[in-house]
Amino acid sequence: MSAAPMLRRPIMGGVFGQGEFELATQPTITNGLHAVRFLVIQPRAGRVLAIAESKTEALAGARRVLRATGAANDEEPRWVQPRLWSDAELSVVSEPPPRPVSRRRREVFTRSGGCCKYCGTPLQLDGAWHVEHQLPRALGGTDEALNLVAACERCNLQKGTMTALQFVAAGGR
Repeated sequence: MSAAPMLRRPIMGGVFGQGEFELATQPTITNGLHAVRFLVIQPRAGRVLAIAESKTEALAGARRVLRATGAANDEEPRWVQPRLWSDAELSVVSEPPPRPVSRRRREVFTRSGGCCKYCGTPLQLDGAWHVEHQLPRALGGTDEALNLVAACERCNLQKGTMTALQFVAAGGR
């Protein structure tokens, strides 16, 4: 499950300056109910100044942090919280996690030897291939293990509602 997106807008004036800080809202679930969390962040520095359940509390908390650290008066602020992310970490685009593979799909892949039942094309376990019914459901086929094979997308779509024997006899693929 991925994290909920944060909506952000700049905060202008007062101790916050001219848009260096942002008020971010993030959907969350609190006590089983949908809620919103408010954050005051400094995105360029990768810092979070305050987190609260209301916008007023988040802004008040951030003002306290800025005043307590002298950041409201100094040119170079002294932060209570250390930097959260380095520039290198922010610039790295992470790869999405591998897609989980169900036990049934894994079993069909293994029984088929990792190849398409009809044309023999090698398949990847987490790739784009179909769990194919040799006797289609439309003709009374079941989801029993003996009726399921791995098939590349092209063969499965060409086969349609034919049985495996009809497809092979018709010169499928």
